[in-house]
Amino acid sequence: IINDGGTQNVTGGSVTDTTINHYGELYAHGGSVSNTVINGGHLDAADLSTVIKNTVVNNGGHFEVLNGNITDTTINNGSQNIRGNTLVSGTVINNGGRLAVFDNSVATDTTVTHGGAVYVYSGTVNNVDVSGQDAGLYLEPARNNMKPVITGDITISDKGRIVFSYGADSSGADMTVSNDASLQLNNAGACTTNCLYTLNSLALSGGSVALYNTPPGASTGWNTLNLSSLSGNGDFYMHTEVASGKGDLLNITGNATGSFRLFVQDSGVSPTSDDSLLLVKTGGGDAVFTLGNKGGLVELGTWEYRLKENNSGSWLLSPDLRPAPQPDPVPQPDPVPQPDPVPQPDPAPQPDPAPQPDPAPQPDPAPQPDPLPQPELPAENIKRRISASTAAVLNMAAVQPLVFDAELESVRERLQARKMAGRDDPLWMTQYNTRNNVSTSAGAEFKQTLGGLIMGIDRLSQYEKSSGTLGAFFSYSHSNIGFSRGGEGYVDSYSFGAYAGLQHESGFYLDSIAKANLFDNNVKGRMNNGGAADGDYRTWGIGAHLESGIRLSNNNWSATPYMAFTGFTGSARKYALSNGMQADVDTTRMLRAEAGLGMDYRLILSNGGELQPWLKISARQELADNNQVTINNRDRFNNDLSGMRGVFQTGVHAKITDNLTGHLSAGYGGGAGVQSPWRATVGMSWSF
Repeated sequence: IINDGGTQNVTGGSVTDTTINHYGELYAHGGSVSNTVINGGHLDAADLSTVIKNTVVNNGGHFEVLNGNITDTTINNGSQNIRGNTLVSGTVINNGGRLAVFDNSVATDTTVTHGGAVYVYSGTVNNVDVSGQDAGLYLEPARNNMKPVITGDITISDKGRIVFSYGADSSGADMTVSNDASLQLNNAGACTTNCLYTLNSLALSGGSVALYNTPPGASTGWNTLNLSSLSGNGDFYMHTEVASGKGDLLNITGNATGSFRLFVQDSGVSPTSDDSLLLVKTGGGDAVFTLGNKGGLVELGTWEYRLKENNSGSWLLSPDLRPAPQPDPVPQPDPVPQPDPVPQPDPAPQPDPAPQPDPAPQPDPAPQPDPLPQPELPAENIKRRISASTAAVLNMAAVQPLVFDAELESVRERLQARKMAGRDDPLWMTQYNTRNNVSTSAGAEFKQTLGGLIMGIDRLSQYEKSSGTLGAFFSYSHSNIGFSRGGEGYVDSYSFGAYAGLQHESGFYLDSIAKANLFDNNVKGRMNNGGAADGDYRTWGIGAHLESGIRLSNNNWSATPYMAFTGFTGSARKYALSNGMQADVDTTRMLRAEAGLGMDYRLILSNGGELQPWLKISARQELADNNQVTINNRDRFNNDLSGMRGVFQTGVHAKITDNLTGHLSAGYGGGAGVQSPWRATVGMSWSF
């Protein structure tokens, strides 16, 4: 037993059954050492003639070998370095254990279990079994012009991991990756393109291979994995830059059999053309490759791409939805001619049959019209589908007119209340909430939930034959926008404006509203693989509303037919998403014509209060049909929400006291790409 401060030197002979405790040291320079337990101490071997067997390393102990022949070492929460021309075999590395291989050393038949690790800086590792979570084999970058080498049977299983740095020699390795284990190619910046990694054979059984280690959006580190053969089933993770024709490549020079999924990293950068990109090339076999990304597609800039086989053992990423062309059928040889049959004698003649009466004539059938010719679908009409990132940009571009309109409705209801009540209660406020489900021809599709508060002050003036209202208001609203393709957005809107209304004693009226908005827009898009597509930007908007009608009253009943026009324009803005996508949102416009009818009834209560229920129906024609959005300076879309919508609204005004009035309202609308299943408001007004 060698304790703290103790030292033993071995230069020949044999040493057995030694325990080296903390800070104890044993130096073996020749001879043999067997059955040694290192409990936090240090064992050093430094001669080619040194033979060390059956060593156990515990408690942070260290085993340093500079030349020697080492067999059957077990490393438990300790470390071993082998250097020079050392030969080791039968090493077992358990949780917390570490083996490092340097120089021309060779490690054979190594077992790595849960939490253990082997680091190969140079030298050779032959036949390795890695199993268990956090168990790893790491081939480090070459040092001093010496590269790490692995050969033989390499098995990774049960969430184990192997990492290849660029420059390692693995061409003689037959690798099996199974049960959630993984192989990672790591160029660590040593290579920027066409980085080649080679294995003799690869068999997957529920394992995975990651061909890249760069962050999303990186434009370097394109790796090629060369295999002589591939078999089994598992997953490959790859990244691409179709925009520049670059990407990872799986190249199997021989046969490939089995079923495999390819997971391709999404990107917001668009290719400059619709060309395809080669991902897999095989030399034969019946292997099947599919795209493992959600929905079997990957986002590359504006469009989604799919995996297509080209019938020659290659699989490519392509935006084209058409099936791959099928090869022409193999021509069949002409049939062998048959000899003429032997002639048969004529049969005996039969008597003529009795004549039958002619059948009754049938009318000619009515002529049928020729079928309508069906046009062939041109190839260019086979539509591609926009990416989720593109949809996020289009969604946010379509929101601003909806926010403007939702805020405008509360001011319109205020002017309506002025005409119905005829009272001077100048201070008012309304809380409003609305829901819009939107779908545009360009591909935007989202659900908007908006809540806001508006406050205003106005003055009612009486003239000889008319009355007038003049007021101002400020509002704030917040919109949550849920994208149908994943992700969400937020819009905070701050607006202020003024309004005026004039009502003649004949019932004729004219209302006008002018409003300006500041929109803070926040995009939280999600790409198909779950990656972020985030961005934020600020825009301005201005708009106006003009309405004219006549209020027809009979006792407590009133009917109000009217016509109105509403216009809005939002500022253009360019911005970028975190995935590299460039968005250019042109000026957003709304131009709407409206016709409707309102009705209300004034009910005076016995306690002096008043209730005034009302309802209104209207038809609204959206005229603006050219709201352009450009993605990545290349692909243009038109967020067209033009068309007819119907709107139904109802509510009640209540005089609570001489100085306090309350109101409630609800509404529904739909048509032309916008469904508004509900709108609700509640508010108060005061006089003083």
